[in-house]
Amino acid sequence: MVTTSTAQPQQGSKPRRRGGQIPKWFHLITGGLSSLVPGVAARLFAFLFTRPPRHKLPKHERAWLLQATATPVKLASGEVVPLYQWRGSPAPFDVRDEAPLPTVLLVHGFGSRAGQLGSFAAPLVAAGYLVVAFDAPAHGAAAGRRSSLPEMLEVTQDIAARLGPLAGVVAHSNGAAAVIAALAGGMQADRVALLAPMPDLESFILRLAATLGFSAKVAKRAQKRVEARYGVPFSALKAQNLTGSLSQPVLILQDSKDRTVPLAEVEELARNWPAADLQISTGLGHNRLLRDAASIDRVVAHMGDPTQR
Repeated sequence: MVTTSTAQPQQGSKPRRRGGQIPKWFHLITGGLSSLVPGVAARLFAFLFTRPPRHKLPKHERAWLLQATATPVKLASGEVVPLYQWRGSPAPFDVRDEAPLPTVLLVHGFGSRAGQLGSFAAPLVAAGYLVVAFDAPAHGAAAGRRSSLPEMLEVTQDIAARLGPLAGVVAHSNGAAAVIAALAGGMQADRVALLAPMPDLESFILRLAATLGFSAKVAKRAQKRVEARYGVPFSALKAQNLTGSLSQPVLILQDSKDRTVPLAEVEELARNWPAADLQISTGLGHNRLLRDAASIDRVVAHMGDPTQR
């Protein structure tokens, strides 16, 4: 099923300036390297491709994280990441009810952090869920400098296994790709909500190469380097090769103006997932839907009332 909506700018908001433009001098360098020394260019591009940017934590995300209980968790890989948990307010006399609750896991995207999905915590807690999120290695408050989809997949599987069968998963972008692969690998979750999912890492690396001025040939060589490092071919992570066996109800939210993930790829993902509900907005792009009230309401409604399951 496909539905569409149009996002309206918030009252009093300023027009967004065009940003993220790559300087011409950078294109000259990457284009020259691609032509003259493609091996060096491939190493440089693979380096950039696996280095998630870190951003200063906005005040609203800090406020969301302060409402959570944060604990360090040592992964099977030996890396330590912060795990955040949100649950109902303390009862009278500051005694918190620790009874088990159905759990919803939040999974952030590449170059992001748990706090970027913090807008979903309070509504899901109010609906009766325990909400859990993590900063993947090289993201947020976690240590490290290098990451890619195969590592995000490993972390997602590790955390999900610790939590037990999940009532639901909410995932964004590269995190959504990791969740799809994790579900195909046996991760248990009753319901899934994917926000601006990235169904095809191979097509993304080609788009990113073009944006940065690298040639397609260099992108292919860089892909082989990344695949060799993690021991996983990108084709094994392609969503359309994984979703045929998945039966969980999935809500997919995608914006028609998303410059990171083409709408056509997400539409193909929805066609190949038997229980998919694709809802298309216009005007939210790749990240703004994470704070869009209507999008949050759709996700919470999709997860449903845990007492009625």
